[in-house]
Amino acid sequence: DGLFVAVATSGTGNRVMTSPDGVAWTSRTSAADNNWTSVTYGNGLFVAVASSGTGNRVMTSPDGINWTSRTSAANYSWQSVSYGNGVFVTNSSWGAYNAAYSTDGISWTASSLPVNQGYPVSMYGNGYFVLVASGATNVMYSPNGQSWSQVSIGNTFNRTDGAYGN
Repeated sequence: DGLFVAVATSGTGNRVMTSPDGVAWTSRTSAADNNWTSVTYGNGLFVAVASSGTGNRVMTSPDGINWTSRTSAANYSWQSVSYGNGVFVTNSSWGAYNAAYSTDGISWTASSLPVNQGYPVSMYGNGYFVLVASGATNVMYSPNGQSWSQVSIGNTFNRTDGAYGN
C-alpha cells in the first residue's frame, strides 16, 4: 500500500516503524508492548503477530500508522504471518495448535497441524500456504490455512526464513 512497515520485539510504545521509501523511517506507537515478530499486508490491512501478550497477540492497521489490538486465537508464540488468497495465516513455534487463520485479520481461528514441531516460517505462493520448521524433516502446506498436510523433505537443517518468487 505504498508503505514499508517494520515491527520490533523491544521498545516502549514504539514497536512499529514506517517508511514511504525504505530510507527514511518514522517510529510509530504499537497497540501493545508485545514482542512483535512479523507483519504482513493484505486486503487493505497490515497485520502483525507477537510471541508475547495475553489475548492480544495480533494487531491491525489500515494505514500502518494507527494500530489496534486484536484477540489472538491462543496465547502461543506466534512467529510469522502471511497473506494469500483472501486469508491471513500465522504460525507458532510451539503449542497444541501451531497455526491460526483469519479472513479479515481481526477474528482468528486456531487450526490443527498433523505434527506439532514448531513452525517459525509462514509463506504463501502458488496457491498454498507453507509452514517450514527449524530442525524438522517435514513441511506443512494448505490451500486455505484451515486444513494442513505434510510432506517429508528428508533433512533437518535449521530453517529460519523463506519466500516465494515467480
